[in-house]
Formats: sequence, C-alpha cells, structure tokens
Amino acid sequence: MEKLEFFRVLDNLYDAVWVLDSKRCFTHWNEGAEKLTGYKANEMLGTECKEKALVHLSSDGVDLCDSICPLLDTESHRDIREAQVYIRHREGHLVPAHARMVPLRDAKGRITGAAEIFSDRSVGNEMERRLEELERLARLDVLTRLPNKRYMEEEVRAHIAELERYGHHFGIMMIGLEGFAKTSDKFGPGSGNEVLRMIARTWFLAARAFDTVARWEDDSFAVIGVNLDREGLSAMAERFLMLLSNLLKPWDRSALGVGASVGATMVRRGDSTESIILRAEKALEEAKLGAERVVVGE
Repeated sequence: MEKLEFFRVLDNLYDAVWVLDSKRCFTHWNEGAEKLTGYKANEMLGTECKEKALVHLSSDGVDLCDSICPLLDTESHRDIREAQVYIRHREGHLVPAHARMVPLRDAKGRITGAAEIFSDRSVGNEMERRLEELERLARLDVLTRLPNKRYMEEEVRAHIAELERYGHHFGIMMIGLEGFAKTSDKFGPGSGNEVLRMIARTWFLAARAFDTVARWEDDSFAVIGVNLDREGLSAMAERFLMLLSNLLKPWDRSALGVGASVGATMVRRGDSTESIILRAEKALEEAKLGAERVVVGE
C-alpha cells in the first residue's frame, strides 16, 4: 500500500490515530483524534507529544508516556503495547480510552516512529441521549449538564424498589469538593464554573453506563454505583479522586488545586431514600474531618 493510500485509510477510521516520528513529534492526526481530544490536526502536526499535555494515565493514575511509548526503548519495545488509559481533552477533562502503541520500523528494523491508536471507552454517546431527555424533563443541572438532585433522589428510590423486588444491590457516594471556593474567589465565578464543568465531564465519562453521576449541590456531587460490593464502591471513589488529582486549570494548565472527600454507603433492605442518603452524607462529614479521603460507612 502506498503511503498516500495508507494515510487515507487512517483518516477514515472511527478510532483516534496519530503518528509520531523518532523525536516524538506528530506527523499525522486523523479525524478520530480530533473528535477524541478536541485538537485539530493543524494545531498538532509538528508539535511534540507532551507539548499539549495530552497525558496517557493508567487506571491507577500513573503517567504512561514514560513507560509504554514504543519510541523510548528501541531494543525491548518490539511489539504492540496496549493499555487502558485516560487522555486529557483540550477542554481539560479526562477521557477513558483503550490504547495500542505500534512501533514503525525502516527496512533495517530500526524504529523510526510510532502509530498510536485510541478507542473511546467512555459512555458519552449513549449518555448524551439520556441527558437530552433529562433536560426536557427538567432533571438536568444547567451548568454541569449532569442529572440534578431531584433526578438523583428519584433514581435512588427506583433502585431501592429493584432491591426489594430483584435483590439488586447498589451503593451511594457523596463527593464534596475542597479548595473550590478559593479557586472561584481568586479567578472569578466564570473560572469556577469552568472548573466545575471539567470535573463533572471527567466523572461523567469515567462512569459505567448503568451508574449515575449527579450534581447534588453547589460544590458537591452524588453517585449511584450498581452491581458492586463495598470494596467495589470504595475502588470507584478512589478512581474518581485519582482523576480529579490529574486535572489542570483549563486556562493555564497549572495544578487545579481542588481536592475532594467522599462518603459512601451500601444500600440495606428496609432503607428509604432519606436513610441511605443520610448515611452517605454522614460518612462524607467523617471523611472531611478525618485523615481518610474516602469513608465507606456501615
């Protein structure tokens, strides 16, 4: 296949694909890459991989750019490398993706570049349709475009009914941001709103399709996690905090300076909407006052 034909194939792939030379500069950027990252090809071509702070984070928050890139070690990186990663979007939020890094070689077998292919793992498209319906029903928070408190309470009520009827267990997380007020005071309410939208988008895309992420109050969020146990609920909370810690200020790409505490609890038979939410809020207060960022109450 001729080079021109090869790149035409890349341009028509649904997946995001970019090609790097041996100096880790972008030489090709397809339409899928534009959709996944928000960056246009003319912004990326000729720039170095790390210049745009795309960041390939592992599921536990490790920067993979210095460990799995095929361009780093020409002797040991002979095969396709794969990983579940998070990519930083131009707007600042993180997008989950499945990554494949393929070394490109010349006729003598020397690495001359790499092709990186990313498949979007977020629930974005499906959930966007649900959000449009919530907007029509006045169950959507206008600022963050997450389900609002009213919808969250209705979902808890519905899940409790499913527990009683089918035995489907679930858990609730309450997440309170820390340091957000300082950001809003220092940079203005417009900047604070931008930060809230970025955090909301990151958690929305990172959730599973059957979970619910909602804005609860001004700087707090609520999450329903289904089909998991106490350990799974705690792991979800830690993952959300990891993603938050890797966000940057959208306007200057410096550290965000916003943390969070999480209070969580599993549903019990006989729970009401009010009782399970009250336990989660109590656990959040314990997390805010104690040494642990995540408290899973009894």
